Amino acid sequence: MSESEADDARVDQFIVYAAYGEVMHQFQTFEMTLWGFLTRSIKTGTSLDQAMPKVWKWDGTTLGSLVRGLKSQNHWPDGMIDSLEGAVQTRNYIAHHFLREYFVVTPSEKIKKRATEQLADVSARLEDLEEALEAHLRSLGVAGIDELDEETLAEIGKLRPTEWFGETDD
Repeated sequence: MSESEADDARVDQFIVYAAYGEVMHQFQTFEMTLWGFLTRSIKTGTSLDQAMPKVWKWDGTTLGSLVRGLKSQNHWPDGMIDSLEGAVQTRNYIAHHFLREYFVVTPSEKIKKRATEQLADVSARLEDLEEALEAHLRSLGVAGIDELDEETLAEIGKLRPTEWFGETDD
């Protein structure tokens, strides 16, 4: 393989890994959208200090557990729970099997192209589901993240493990 071909292969691989990272990021923000449905259980008048321990607990919950807990709520439009469960299965497959199956077990140019196309398809489906969830949240009267006050955003920011990111708690 020439140096130019090796460079092209590295770029192709980087594109797939970047797409993978984007999709996993979408799943993380998707989880935060689902937190919005959990906020409905926080009583009006609850202080931020009282509410934040619940948010910290949600942050440690897997997507599957989150969806299982939300299924019992009786406000879901037809088909939404099936979509949520499909998202969980897809996220788990991508997180635990996708890269290994595509790039270790059977690597090839054809596989790389197929993987990129599949990640783009998952990304588009997640965007659509996220939009539907956001619309449903608004129909239930739940504020979006862009409507949160500075104090609440600062408390959510405290979930970040600053030490490993080279930040201090100053």
